[in-house]
Amino acid sequence: MRNGDIGNGRFVSDQGNSAFGHAQALDLHIDLPLSTDKITGVDLTHIIHTSEVAAARGGGGGGGSGGSSGGTTFSPYTSGPANASAGYNITIEFKGTWTQDLHDVFVHAADRLTSLIVGEIPNVTIYGGKGGPKAVDDIVITAELGQIDGLYGILGQAGPTSVRTGSSLPATAQMQFDIADVNAMGVSVFSEVVLHEMSHSLGFGSIWARLGLVTNGQFTGSHAVDEYHRLGGTASGVPVEQDGGSGTAGSHWDEDTFGNELMTGYINDGMNYFTAMSAASFQDLGYTIAQGYGGAVDSGYILI
Repeated sequence: MRNGDIGNGRFVSDQGNSAFGHAQALDLHIDLPLSTDKITGVDLTHIIHTSEVAAARGGGGGGGSGGSSGGTTFSPYTSGPANASAGYNITIEFKGTWTQDLHDVFVHAADRLTSLIVGEIPNVTIYGGKGGPKAVDDIVITAELGQIDGLYGILGQAGPTSVRTGSSLPATAQMQFDIADVNAMGVSVFSEVVLHEMSHSLGFGSIWARLGLVTNGQFTGSHAVDEYHRLGGTASGVPVEQDGGSGTAGSHWDEDTFGNELMTGYINDGMNYFTAMSAASFQDLGYTIAQGYGGAVDSGYILI
């Protein structure tokens, strides 16, 4: 998410890049030592910066302690159908110690996304990591809280770390956050950040270029475009953000057009919502989504 207002404060990059954008040195490149023809290692992670988050939302928001500050060690959580072959699964591997409320933020985000994405995709096997080959069904996201640089510096990094060679659908991702910043912003804002970044981890914005879905500043996937028109849009494609630098420009909906939509480059004050347009865009990536997920909501708006 790019530089933007949160309440009376600013959520900004301290490096001149987007607040949820790629640092210039972290553009797409081969990264992981994998030896299967079904998956390719890439670095698609966002470096995330934050400033004055606590002031913007009225001080510490009850995030509680976490990371190395105390908490509980949690086992991996898998969201989706118990019969893995019947639908899409997101597995969250929690590293370090967590409070229950921050753990539940990740669980809720995974549950939301597996209520949207319902179709099974091919399993893959990752080679070259610790412990030997690892089967992935359908994505494994590593979630970590810890000390990075304290308040108001780097919030963390999040995004896919490997994608399938045929479809480009992500197989692994990482979501790492500085516990000091998380505690300052509080659970409510953190919930918005996590759902936004988990959506990127599943491919929103992060694989658009690989799939050729952006042309002349517009997202051209037919399902999202249909929902955009149903919301009253008149352009031929969905307007995509052109400002904010690498990692924000080209990978979010346009803030000037869509305002408080969760998948623009801003976390805005007040309610941020996830539209049927965002839901439909996952179908354009190659996922099978729940029938009527967007169209069943008359206004086209799905509140987080």
